[in-house]
Amino acid sequence: MAAQVWPLLALAGVLLAVALVWMARSGDPVPASLAWVLLVKPAAVGLVASFALHESAHVLVLKRIHTVTHIAIERTAWRTSVVPEGTMAARQTAVVALAGPSACVAVGALLWLSGLDRSLAWWYFAHIVFLLPFFGDGRALWHSFRATWRQPAEEDRS
Repeated sequence: MAAQVWPLLALAGVLLAVALVWMARSGDPVPASLAWVLLVKPAAVGLVASFALHESAHVLVLKRIHTVTHIAIERTAWRTSVVPEGTMAARQTAVVALAGPSACVAVGALLWLSGLDRSLAWWYFAHIVFLLPFFGDGRALWHSFRATWRQPAEEDRS
């Protein structure tokens, strides 16, 4: 995941380093605080860590499905996703699709309820949108529900 957004992370690191040097020389902590709050924390801990958790949760569930023979990582300019090879039942597909966003929402809830970092919690809560049908997880969930609903109707006709 970090390899996908390395230019953003590099920029954040350079700006934080400059701000820390400024703070060491001048005693002024404001630029370092701003660099952390406005760039480093959202980019590294909010964006990268939440997507790493999201995809890792998919992988953890996929590894428990014995009919999945291989798990590949697919990267494009705009996204990184896990692509399983093998077969899965509709219910397994639904569980895999729910795993990534659910893990992030759970971490967001922990951050929120603990009061540790409520602004950061929203980066994790935002993963719930990936269950909408125009995202991969949402499409997988929709197709698994449709397959589940069709099976009883097809069995009744037999």
